[in-house]
Amino acid sequence: MKKIVWTAFGVSMVLINVIAEIGFYYSGVYIHMFFRIALIVGVTVGVAVLGGTFKLIDALETEKPLSGTVRDTLGADRKKN
Repeated sequence: MKKIVWTAFGVSMVLINVIAEIGFYYSGVYIHMFFRIALIVGVTVGVAVLGGTFKLIDALETEKPLSGTVRDTLGADRKKN
């Protein structure tokens, strides 16, 4: 999870600043640093939420074997003697 968040933070920091500079160069519209930081944090939080969601979904899809056997379980499948 840390790797996903740090990768998203780095990529969003570079891309948002590059897009802002290109936009300033071609259109003359300056995007303030406060708005850039808000975009970077928003993208990072969004990717963290989606990354965590995908990790949880992957964990749910894996089948985990039950511990023990039928003879030593305490559930309804135990035969009463």
